[in-house]
Amino acid sequence: MKNYFLGFLFAVVFFLIGIITISQYGLNIDEPAHFIRGQAYLNLLLTGKSEYAKKALDGPRVSDWKIQQYNADYYLKYDSGHPAMNDILAAVTNRIFYEKLGILGDLESYHLFEVFISSLLVFLVFLATRRKFGVFAGIIATLSLFLYPLFLGESNFNIKDPIETTFFAATIYFFYLGIEKKLVKFFYLSAIFCALAFGTKFNIVFLPFIILPYLFFRFPPKKYLKIESFKKIPKSIYVALLLYPVIVFGSHIIFRPYLWIDPLGRFMEIVQYYQIVGTGFSYQNDFLFNGWNLYPPFFIAISTPPWILFLSMVGVFVAIPRIKKENDKFLLLLLLWLIVPILRVMWPGSSIYSGVRQIMEYLPALSIFAGVGGLWLRDEISKHIPSKAIVSLLIIAGFLPIAIKVVQLHPNQNVYMNFLIGGLPGAVEKKIPGAAETLGNVYLQGIWWFNDNAEKGDGFKSPVGLSSNFPRQFIREDLKIVNYFSGMQRRGEYMMEMISVDYPPRVYNFLYLDRFLEPVHEIKVDGVTLLKIWKNDVEHTKKGYLYEKEEKGFQISEDRKKGLVVITLKEPSYLTRLEIEHETSGCTKDISGKIDYSLDNYNFEQAPDELVNSQGTYAHSIQKEGFFVYFFPASAAKIIQLTLDDPNSCPLFYKNITVKSLRDIRP
Repeated sequence: MKNYFLGFLFAVVFFLIGIITISQYGLNIDEPAHFIRGQAYLNLLLTGKSEYAKKALDGPRVSDWKIQQYNADYYLKYDSGHPAMNDILAAVTNRIFYEKLGILGDLESYHLFEVFISSLLVFLVFLATRRKFGVFAGIIATLSLFLYPLFLGESNFNIKDPIETTFFAATIYFFYLGIEKKLVKFFYLSAIFCALAFGTKFNIVFLPFIILPYLFFRFPPKKYLKIESFKKIPKSIYVALLLYPVIVFGSHIIFRPYLWIDPLGRFMEIVQYYQIVGTGFSYQNDFLFNGWNLYPPFFIAISTPPWILFLSMVGVFVAIPRIKKENDKFLLLLLLWLIVPILRVMWPGSSIYSGVRQIMEYLPALSIFAGVGGLWLRDEISKHIPSKAIVSLLIIAGFLPIAIKVVQLHPNQNVYMNFLIGGLPGAVEKKIPGAAETLGNVYLQGIWWFNDNAEKGDGFKSPVGLSSNFPRQFIREDLKIVNYFSGMQRRGEYMMEMISVDYPPRVYNFLYLDRFLEPVHEIKVDGVTLLKIWKNDVEHTKKGYLYEKEEKGFQISEDRKKGLVVITLKEPSYLTRLEIEHETSGCTKDISGKIDYSLDNYNFEQAPDELVNSQGTYAHSIQKEGFFVYFFPASAAKIIQLTLDDPNSCPLFYKNITVKSLRDIRP
């Protein structure tokens, strides 16, 4: 073990940094659902009860994500989406380090699981690289992973992707050791980690596309497909390989109680979920080439620190001829490990969004290739410079700018972009999908500002996100999360929302804030806004956006057979609302359809929201029987076109139509 002490030290340092900074990272928008489900299933597995006992919800420390309404009984009926293994394991660390010991806070104790598992990957990368290529390559590979901004950041608040990456890597590596050393214990270790990976995300199902080509290369059929070859393999390995799928699928059923009632039928529901989210929709049409999506390798290129990118590319170019000339099986496995996760989301018809965090399994292989590249570079340069130690230090020193940058970005390392795209400002300016995406981590920084600046009793809300994105433990006790948005009534509530190229969606609540109000605070990285905070009051309303007026003299035309009403204003205006007083009997009360608007009657733009149930509590507070209202976020238009799906819908039988716009400014 002394040969791997340095790797252990790297992992410990990574873990300690994670623990020291654990309260400085926020909540991933996906995490609340995972925490709630993990607690529910853990309670079921520990007690056999589908409901929480009263004492489980009482006491000095009870997790905010332990909710009776969402107990195991609920998930046994309605569970869906990703598997639950990681949820349960995170709930275990919460039960121990928050509820029992009180060492960490509620959220931090869930994140402890994530930091710990990510630390294991740091050690594993050193272990694999050191064993094959030596200490120096191990150091370079480990630094490449340790300082990789996406991994370093999201290992603190992403309950799926860094976890899956660790389990995925361990599955591959221990299987490789089992083959090379012919030791049965490594196959069992691989099976256990495969079960953990399969219980976290289904990304591991692409493992055969890595392992089978490696096995074909490792055991050429002409040479090894003989009875004598099979007789040389210990029977215990055959048993382990036969038990491998039993361990994987058996543990998946045990730790996904939803499957207990109908294992096959409900498992196919999960498969269908992955088919829906993983195929059939392209989020990056500008990157398509003959159906292939070039976005994943492009995003990796612009989000990888240049020194790591350079070293890993050198490593790949060094490896390819070695695979061919030296018959290096590990390098082939490594190359497949790097390519397959990326290639599967490039494949025509596949889907990926929000950067490349969903395929983070490529990262350990990339880091090891950086180690290979660094070693080759050192050896080549050392032919001309006598001191190998100096060359080694210079190569290691190349990581210093990366370390400085990740410290500067803290705690927003996952938005890093390199100079190839002009940094984060360049990526946002070019509207690269996934740029500036914090996944909710930045909300905590908004809460800090709110705590320091809000007055007693003030409330805030997200115009788009859920209140579950804001951990109560971090909010000042005399402040509150409100459930209303007052819109143009301007009641003085604070509003907070994260900003990226892809987010928020085009909805009235956000567009109103962004167009009508001056933000009171912004969280920025490299000059790029990641979060805005507004105070919805008169004082912070932009000049010209304070007062409405009622439009007069507009023309109305209609075609009820087509469900169409067209309103033509006398002159272009910045629309704020459309109100229709209509009949309530003899017509359809359900409203569905769309609103389009135009300045010239040729170029129409669809209004941002659906006609019902999408404009928030402000709209709902005004809606009433016989009265339809639709709000516009100062949309420049002269023509409004209302199209209802049902030609018998009540708003088509209008009594009176009112159009309002900004009083003091016009397009």
